[in-house]
Amino acid sequence: MVYKELNKLILILIFFLSKNILYANIIYDKSNVIISELDLNYYKEMHYEKYDENINNSKALKNLVIIKNVISSLKKNNQDFLKKIDESIYSEIGKENINSDVVLDTMRFFRTKNEFIYDYYYNNFQINDLENVFGTFDNIKLPISENNCLTIVKLVDLKNNTEFSSEFFKSMKSEEKTYEISIDNNKYNVCINQRNKEIIEKQILKYIELKIQRNFEKFAYEKQIK
Repeated sequence: MVYKELNKLILILIFFLSKNILYANIIYDKSNVIISELDLNYYKEMHYEKYDENINNSKALKNLVIIKNVISSLKKNNQDFLKKIDESIYSEIGKENINSDVVLDTMRFFRTKNEFIYDYYYNNFQINDLENVFGTFDNIKLPISENNCLTIVKLVDLKNNTEFSSEFFKSMKSEEKTYEISIDNNKYNVCINQRNKEIIEKQILKYIELKIQRNFEKFAYEKQIK
């Protein structure tokens, strides 16, 4: 599930790298961090592709300064890790095709953070985490069926349905696509289309990003023990 996020960024890179890099107005120049208007536009596009969210210039600039500082810290404190990240990027895109520092640094940042997200998702994410994610929704109304979703019986709010939580969690770990629950002693299939699944998955990723933030910052900024 989480690997699909990388493919989106690769596609947007193709768009970026098909254009000429032009000089742009410098809008930030502090503490050895220089950001141009073009850099900001690049980042806003990449942010949108990753999070499906438009952000204003102020927030984009703040994020980009953080990215620059994190990558600068990794260059000083954890060169071996950064080298591995670069190798994975270059193997997919080609080093010769990346002629924008901000695109490379943003890719480095996203991919570094993804390492922590992957680890939590596959090794630490538990059913109580999923229940916490479901709790962030106003409701989770999904259709149910008695014949493997060939016909729909009705819509049911499954936000607080522990059986559905268990079925969805099992599907996450096994990649199964069937969800079966009992209502009034009758068995039903929960019918989840791709759009609804992606909505839930995006919320899971947002939840995990918050969970790993402290460890990520510690890794990014602290000097690594050799």
